[in-house]
Amino acid sequence: MSKQQNIHPTALQEPDTEGYNSVAYINQLRKEVENKAVETINWYIKRKQYQSVMSKMLRLFAILLVLIGGLHPILLSLDLGLPKNAQYGYIAFAIAAACLSLDKFMGFSSSWIRYIKTAFDLQKALAEFQTDWVLMWAEVKNDSLDSKQQKKLLCRIKVFQTEIYTEIEHEFKMWASEFQNSLVQLQKDTQAKREISRSRPGIMELTVTNAKHAQHGLNVKVDDLTVAHMTGELLQIGHILPGQHYVVVHGTVDGKDVQASGRVDIVADETAELKLSLPIE
Repeated sequence: MSKQQNIHPTALQEPDTEGYNSVAYINQLRKEVENKAVETINWYIKRKQYQSVMSKMLRLFAILLVLIGGLHPILLSLDLGLPKNAQYGYIAFAIAAACLSLDKFMGFSSSWIRYIKTAFDLQKALAEFQTDWVLMWAEVKNDSLDSKQQKKLLCRIKVFQTEIYTEIEHEFKMWASEFQNSLVQLQKDTQAKREISRSRPGIMELTVTNAKHAQHGLNVKVDDLTVAHMTGELLQIGHILPGQHYVVVHGTVDGKDVQASGRVDIVADETAELKLSLPIE
């Protein structure tokens, strides 16, 4: 079993047409079904070991990284010669979250629990079958089976074999459901992050080449909303939502009201440049 990567079906043992012995044949069937159950149980027990190691390792790393992230500001305040970079704490928290996400998506913890439960349920079914078999075999006299006893024993073998494959089917359906849910959740998380990224503000770098001629500076409007007052030729305005915006600058030059306008395309987390010039000679 240790060399097998999957649980494989076995062929049915057919009775010998010559010298048919019902006792020997039924016992042979019982051994085959029993061996199949033991083989399946051992498969789940072996496979759970890898899932257990990966689950514990990822969760241990996550705990340690959260601890490091929490202690990092305190260690910085102690002046121990550590790099003065507050981002390291956030990086530790981010890696910890990645460890937990990896465990969830790959299903290490859920598979570990699922394999343990399936192995336990199979062992329980095996113990019940073995006990029932002993009780039913106690009714056999002189190693001879009548048709009623044969049918009873064969039906018990059938029930036990069905229980084995029902447990395997149940475990597979749980895995398939978890896998599909993980894919759906991953798509939702990716879409959510994409939407958040799109909604992050950008920066506008506004240049008015002849702003120095405005005696009292220039008022800056973005989409008809006054957002700043500039006294030089260059001004940066942050926290502008992505998209196209209409920008107007207006002020007074030699006692006359003047203004210039233009459109700028803001991209999330980026700086967009807009150059304007007042209509003066």
